[in-house]
Amino acid sequence: MRTAPGGWSLRALAQEAHVLPKVARDAADEGVIDAHHIVESDIVLVRLYGALKRLVWPEERRPANKDQGLRVWESITIETARAALPDEVQPDTGLFVHQTGCELATGPGPYCSALFKLASEPFYYAPLGLWFTELPSKRPTNEVVGSAR
Repeated sequence: MRTAPGGWSLRALAQEAHVLPKVARDAADEGVIDAHHIVESDIVLVRLYGALKRLVWPEERRPANKDQGLRVWESITIETARAALPDEVQPDTGLFVHQTGCELATGPGPYCSALFKLASEPFYYAPLGLWFTELPSKRPTNEVVGSAR
């Protein structure tokens, strides 16, 4: 098992991202993450990568048994997410992914704008903000604070 200096293995990363270990290995092999320097926000990128690799747009021919590498729109989407993490991500930040790229949206105005822009074409919504709030360091601890007497 490959373990990064920070203590994250690809298997642990995959488990936190809710994907198969093969997905994390493929993400490392395709340059989405650096297997030798895994950081916590890579969980979000691997989760996004796993979702994108399963997408097949209408009219697209993509044999399931043959990996064809990252498609252009996948690379654009992953790099958009990478640039937004962690500084620009709010709990309601999302990525509207379409066949030519993506729209990063935070808040009702940008959401509506993206929905109107993409209303006539297929898209996938990735809840980046939600995924970011689910990172291990963002989870509430179960420590009970003693009451003052």
